[in-house]
Amino acid sequence: MRSESLTDALRETLAVFDGSGEPRTTLEVADCLELGRRSTYARLERLVERDRLETKRVGANARVWWKPATNGPAKATPDGLEEEIRRINDGFFAVDDRWRLTYVNDAAAAMVDGTEAEALGQRLWDVAPGLVGTTFETAYREAMETQEANSVEAYFPPLEGWYRDIVHPSPSGLSVYFTDVTERKERERTLERYERIVETVGDGIYVLDGDDRFTFVNDAFVSMTGYGREELLGSSAELVFGDEFEETAAETWTELESTNRSVAVLEERLHGADGESFVVESRFSRLELEGSERGRVGVVRDVTDRVEYERELERQREQLAAVTSLGEVANEIVHAIIGQPTREDIEEAVCERLANSDSYLFAWTGDVDTATRTVNLRTEAGVEGYLDEVTISVDPDDDRSRGPTGRAFRSGEVQTTRDVDADPRYEPWRDHIEPYGVQSSAAIPITHEGAIYGVLNVYAERPYAFEGQEGTQITQLGEIIGHAIAAAERKQSLSSDDLVELEFEIRDVFASLGVPHETAGRITFDHTIPLGDGEFLIYGTATSDAVDAVRDLATAAAGETDVTVHPEATPVGFEIRIADPPVLSTIASVSGYVDSASIEDGDYRLTIHLAPSVDVHRVVDAVESAYSDAELRCHRQIARARDDPRPAQRRLTADLTDRQHAVLSAAYYAGFFEWPREKSATELADSLDIAAPTLHQHLRKGERKVFDLLFSPSDEPGKRS
Repeated sequence: MRSESLTDALRETLAVFDGSGEPRTTLEVADCLELGRRSTYARLERLVERDRLETKRVGANARVWWKPATNGPAKATPDGLEEEIRRINDGFFAVDDRWRLTYVNDAAAAMVDGTEAEALGQRLWDVAPGLVGTTFETAYREAMETQEANSVEAYFPPLEGWYRDIVHPSPSGLSVYFTDVTERKERERTLERYERIVETVGDGIYVLDGDDRFTFVNDAFVSMTGYGREELLGSSAELVFGDEFEETAAETWTELESTNRSVAVLEERLHGADGESFVVESRFSRLELEGSERGRVGVVRDVTDRVEYERELERQREQLAAVTSLGEVANEIVHAIIGQPTREDIEEAVCERLANSDSYLFAWTGDVDTATRTVNLRTEAGVEGYLDEVTISVDPDDDRSRGPTGRAFRSGEVQTTRDVDADPRYEPWRDHIEPYGVQSSAAIPITHEGAIYGVLNVYAERPYAFEGQEGTQITQLGEIIGHAIAAAERKQSLSSDDLVELEFEIRDVFASLGVPHETAGRITFDHTIPLGDGEFLIYGTATSDAVDAVRDLATAAAGETDVTVHPEATPVGFEIRIADPPVLSTIASVSGYVDSASIEDGDYRLTIHLAPSVDVHRVVDAVESAYSDAELRCHRQIARARDDPRPAQRRLTADLTDRQHAVLSAAYYAGFFEWPREKSATELADSLDIAAPTLHQHLRKGERKVFDLLFSPSDEPGKRS
């Protein structure tokens, strides 16, 4: 037998066995020691190696252990161990079946009254009266009675400390091994106080072992994660910190070592049991464990509200910068598109300036192919071939029309996407748009006088762009661009030598409009003046037998109308102020004009001139929608007559505003410049629904611009301003 000395832990384990040779299972020994099965098994194996215990396998996986039997009924220790037991720091004593002490080691002698020699042979209760009435006595008597080993841990007043006794019975008496656990108990009490403090903290606290598995979590951490405590303990940290935990932890440890800091702080995502995740601020440091093993103790705080607040501040800063930038870009756009000769030049200038700004990624414009009801790309900047593999529809029954562009065409209103990743309506194009890094977008209808020329699309890498003041400014771009395109097309229409002519005939127009009236007489619509905001002023003449028909037609027309008849003239003159007439509005939106319009014997004949670049179908659809019996009699390309005055008119009125042009035209056709005047300034102002001073202001400024152009030398253009 080897005579190696035993550690206190091995002595404690050996004390569970007596010399009777009775075998015990690993689980029985573990219960006596209040240890884990693995730790108990390791101790038992070491005792076998030192020839203090014997063992054998029982069944497939079980094993039993026993101490070789010794001779002598009351012998407390086997030969060879007595001196070793005597020297150990922990107490050991033995009693016979009459409670007489048969052995007391040096440490146990302090428990009895008198010396070791005086105690032997005495009843335990006589020499150690402090045991009487304690849980220790109860445990001893229970073990003697049941012949089953047990253990007890309690405070022992005579020695002013906490002790843990392991009681092993035999037919001949008891063997008691006891250990002073006062220091451990104090540590446990201290730990309990710390744990109570930890549990009262609102932040989540956790401890990880060297394998990054949870060994402690407080209630706050359990509540934050939604997992039960038993689910967390022993689980990997990746359960709540995600797959990136290992990489993040390694980087953080490296940073701590390089900076000699003891505490690391970082933001990471915590994944709850419900599948949701949120941002936490994590503060953690190393925790020295047994041996060279290192763990981690951490404190996490839910900072979702703070992060959202910071993100909102960042969004506001970005939006303020975008608004400032957009204001500058808008000014650049206005200056860039003024005087551009074609719609293509205008759209190209707009897209380039938006794409070159710091606030946006790219921009493009598109219009609708009426045959396929899909969107055509007109111009783009900051990107190439964006629509090459994309189909956008305006058909409400097509899923591809649910994006912002399709909605903008159908509604005529700006459509924004706050967060592309979260918007399900972007699903048909998600794979296409993902590589561009787009987070938000705006589809802005390009409009003028109620007509939609197309849609301008602008994209940003910021979520929640195009809101607030930025959204208001970006919306105004559609109107600015639409106005510029209308002006360019109007100039092109007036100056072009080639025209598209459409002739319509509506037989019995009164019946078509549901107006019960005689069809005799003649009505001519001589001049149409757009007043802005969808209103038009129409001047014309009628034979005396058709005057009532003029009033009836005005009443039957869509929109609000106001009719003034001048019966003193021959033929009778009239003027009609009308709001949002569908045909005139459509013609004006494409910068066309009515060349002639008349009703004779109830049949309405209408001739319209358009620039070659205009979408003729829009005008045809407008006429046929307004008059169900309309017949397109002629659609041809013509050359403007040499004596056509419109090119000269365009040059003379090029610098006039829309309102100045309308006032001058109305004054001319109403006979304001005749002498005597056919209509006074007050009457003219009333017909235009403006104040008399405003009328005079527009007249003077308009006349000055026309006369400047007519009379100023060509090298003094400044006089025409």
